[in-house]
Amino acid sequence: MDNTQKSNESLANYRYMMDAIWTIYLEDGSVEILKDSMIPELVNTKQNYASLHNIVKNDVYPPDRNLWDETISIEAFHQMIAEGCFHKTFDMRFCNDHFGFEWHETFIDILVNEKGIPDRVLLSSHNVNDQRKSQIIEVAVRSEYDYVIYIEASKNSYVMYTSGTGSNTPPPIASNDYEAVVAEYNRQYMAPELSEEMTRLLSIAHVNPILREHGEYIVYGTMIENGVNREKKMRFSYFDKEKNIWLMTRTDITEIREERRQKLLLQEALESATAANRAKSDFLSRMSHDVRTPINAIIGMTAIAGLHMDDQNRIADCLKKITISSKLLLNLINEVLDMSKLESGKIMLTEETFKLDELLESLFIMVQQSFESKRQKLHIHVSKVKHEYLIGDVQRIQQALLNMLTNAIKYTPEGGQIEITVEEKPSVYTGYGQFEIAVADNGIGMKPEFLAKVFEPFERSNDTAIRNIQGTGLGMAISRHIAQMMNGDIQVESEYGKGTKFTMSVHIKLGGSDEYDNQVLVDLPVLVVDDDEISCEIATENLQELGMKPEWVLSGDEAVQKITDGNTYFAIIIDLMMPGMNGIETAQKIREYVGPDIPIIIISAYDYSGYEIEALKAGVNGFISKPIMKSKLFHLMKKFATNKNEEEQATIVPRIITSFPNKRILVVEDNELNREIAYELLQETNAEIETAEDGQEAVDKVSASPEGYYDLIIMDIQMPVMDGLEATRQIRRLDRQDIKEIPIVAMSANAFAEDVRLSLEAGMNEHIPKPIDIERLYQIMGKWFR
Repeated sequence: MDNTQKSNESLANYRYMMDAIWTIYLEDGSVEILKDSMIPELVNTKQNYASLHNIVKNDVYPPDRNLWDETISIEAFHQMIAEGCFHKTFDMRFCNDHFGFEWHETFIDILVNEKGIPDRVLLSSHNVNDQRKSQIIEVAVRSEYDYVIYIEASKNSYVMYTSGTGSNTPPPIASNDYEAVVAEYNRQYMAPELSEEMTRLLSIAHVNPILREHGEYIVYGTMIENGVNREKKMRFSYFDKEKNIWLMTRTDITEIREERRQKLLLQEALESATAANRAKSDFLSRMSHDVRTPINAIIGMTAIAGLHMDDQNRIADCLKKITISSKLLLNLINEVLDMSKLESGKIMLTEETFKLDELLESLFIMVQQSFESKRQKLHIHVSKVKHEYLIGDVQRIQQALLNMLTNAIKYTPEGGQIEITVEEKPSVYTGYGQFEIAVADNGIGMKPEFLAKVFEPFERSNDTAIRNIQGTGLGMAISRHIAQMMNGDIQVESEYGKGTKFTMSVHIKLGGSDEYDNQVLVDLPVLVVDDDEISCEIATENLQELGMKPEWVLSGDEAVQKITDGNTYFAIIIDLMMPGMNGIETAQKIREYVGPDIPIIIISAYDYSGYEIEALKAGVNGFISKPIMKSKLFHLMKKFATNKNEEEQATIVPRIITSFPNKRILVVEDNELNREIAYELLQETNAEIETAEDGQEAVDKVSASPEGYYDLIIMDIQMPVMDGLEATRQIRRLDRQDIKEIPIVAMSANAFAEDVRLSLEAGMNEHIPKPIDIERLYQIMGKWFR
């Protein structure tokens, strides 16, 4: 066979493989079209290449038109020759009406003449669309899917194409029993309790109706791979609906789910932080008002006192209100500080002896102005209380109750009703009593969605009805925590628009049963007059336990009628605030009939100082504040029974200032104003007072003094140079006999239980929190100077 015949056979074979073959003549810029399936009408013709190049360019897929210009122009061919490149292969995409575009593999070959000079270009291409799509699918399967299964549902057969790594694609796996293989696979690679259900979900009988209705079916499952649980997504769809041939792909979504979970956690953390920041910003805004309120009262009362320097009663009244407002401000500051302690779990409880009635009285004094300004009716009922002397953290108990009561006042409209009930029950703890204290109101109430969040820190209802009511959103969270630390809890009941009831139950150590020498009171008749029936019953019960014979009526008119009917009584107890004829009017009427000898006592939950002069003119002999405790009744009744004229006066300073002459006290305080306050208060005891400005100066003064020189050291905690704890340790380490006995008392704004513990561990004997409680200070001095 000669060369010409071989060349013709090669060309024929080449033409068979290619869809387009062009010969481009570089000398004259012409092109001979030997074959072209896209422009068959130009086959075996000769055209101007530049013109044909621009015409065919319109059929090139737009993103590839730059490639067409860069590689298939006359200039590009000459550039190849200049660079010594005689062959080039690349993909070119041409427009396709059905699929958008199709791939063509394109070849450029530079041909030479007999002299070896390049004079022609052979440009050829063939359609590789199916191959390229197969390659894309193969890459997709390898990267996105564990496998793709071709399922002939009507024949229960399948072919599975699994993924591999790189070019190592495993061969297809075929089976004529899809159902059996699926069941066996699930038994091997799923937890036993899940495999049977997954087999049912992947069965042809289950999948078939779902595909017919929806065209797609997705199921999720957990498979065990290399001993690790992996989350999988199986998706069924039609390959050929008429022949009921499906495609099922399986994708590993473990990382996707974990990523989503992490994103969700981050999103929740972000939302939580944002909400917390928003809540704290709102809290600071509300705190601004709540802090300014007592400060305004303190500044205002100070100014009023300055205008009435010659009126001792007015000054005393201003000082009393300043004291109350100061305590309210202190409680507010403590509440904010408590929140940080609450969040870190560092709140601790102290123990001290207190009287239940004094705790409740101080509580009512703090809130009296608030409920009186809203003309609210306050009912106080204390029943079945056998122990008035208790041992516990009175500050924390008062704090929890104050939060409950101030909430009731704030969220109850003008003229509303607030009821406080206190009841003692047996405790499961030996030596303790269970005290249930409930605060109920007929105010705004709470919506159910907020009721579940009422004890969460910084939470406040976004109800428009309470938008202008100030509050921190901390009180109830702190109160509940306090109750839980006392082995109790706080329960809440509320109905929106009708009111709310908080009930705190705590277990408090008992200070001993109260004993009364009530011989002088036995069988003495007493009349109780109160429009509150429960108050009458409680007072009657207490009087009966004292051996007296009480009666009660619900109005002033009934009381006057009792007297005019000829009934005689040892004493008459009348509520101040009653509808119709009030307590003073009733007392005046009764006094007209009974003369001056029978004691008439006014009882009230309110401050009666504004009514005192009027009441005395009406013939009232004494006053008693609610709640009506047995001890109060006993001491008052005994006073009248024994004709003792004991007038109790409420004063700002202690009734008796104990004198401690010949005692020397060292006050260690860095703040000049605090040092002055302590100095002035201590000078009232006739003791000799010396001062030091920091811990180091205190250590130096004690070291330089002779033994027995100081009788008491009062030490601040936080000071520059040397703090009070370290100063106490160094003083206790001094090698002298008196140091072992000398009392050191901490007087500090660090007022939490753990601060007290640190003070005692450092060698101090007592701890007095700032602001200074004068009576407490003198009491401690008396204890150590006895």
